[in-house]
Amino acid sequence: MRETSVRGTLGSGTKIGMRIGLALAAAALAGGEPAAALQLAANSITVETPDGSVTLASRVDDNVGGDPSRWLFSYELGGSFDVPGGNGISSLQLFFGGIVEDVADRVAPAGWQLDCCFALPPFGVGLDAPDGFGAGPNGSLQFSFSVPAGTGWTSDSQASFAGSWVDGVPDGFVLLEDTLTGRGPIVPVPEPHSLALVAAGVAALARRRAAKG
Repeated sequence: MRETSVRGTLGSGTKIGMRIGLALAAAALAGGEPAAALQLAANSITVETPDGSVTLASRVDDNVGGDPSRWLFSYELGGSFDVPGGNGISSLQLFFGGIVEDVADRVAPAGWQLDCCFALPPFGVGLDAPDGFGAGPNGSLQFSFSVPAGTGWTSDSQASFAGSWVDGVPDGFVLLEDTLTGRGPIVPVPEPHSLALVAAGVAALARRRAAKG
């Protein structure tokens, strides 16, 4: 697996990511012109199975069409995987590292369905092609979505998976963990302020229970 990143996956890296987002947004506003996309992170995983390989390249860019308030997560799905009676790699389920709000700008090839079956925002993004032919032996396909600038990311496995469709039924699920490294695709994790709100809510609930006791 190849992976590049300007920061880590969690912890202090998330704070760094927010600073990067604010700095880039300020620079774009000062310049008055759309900023060229800067790659913040990228990796590529390969999963070997008896039915062939699944490859998934991930990357994170610092703006969407020149808008620095959004970060773009994009993916290229390919490989040789197919199951008997299947239609190639026709299901991609990406699970986030927690609740990520305001997922937008989702793009998939013609004929693919969004959020039909398994992964759903704000927990993930699901992409499926029950009909036609998916990625794999016929070539690779590209997908993307955006999140607010400053959102964290991780390549730790979140149990994302791919698969095929056979006679209108999903089949041949493949866990997206690199065969050699165990890493997964790059996916978003909650913004720091979201984690703080969750922690504050848990603390408030604990205080109420303590008061009733």
